[in-house]
Amino acid sequence: MAALTSILLVDDDKDDQLLFTDAVNEIDPAIICAIAGNGLEALRLLEEKSPWLPSVVFLDLNMPHMGGMECLAAMKKVPDWASIPVVIFTTSNNIADREKSL
Repeated sequence: MAALTSILLVDDDKDDQLLFTDAVNEIDPAIICAIAGNGLEALRLLEEKSPWLPSVVFLDLNMPHMGGMECLAAMKKVPDWASIPVVIFTTSNNIADREKSL
């Protein structure tokens, strides 16, 4: 397995962003953690930073403008991004939201 060098966190909650980046920094301060506030921002970031690619993407399910499932579908259409591992998460208590991510 390749070393984890960079993470793209896609989450609209500022508190969750801070908690996540603090945890990553405690694990390994050398890991770069880029942040996007929604799926559209994530796609723009991936386009702008090319050829940089994150080692993994953590993707919130429910966000404004473009949610996690739509972002994932768009990422999988781009050959350079299709193989990036993606972890989808949600804090929703809605059963339908949890089933979407399966």
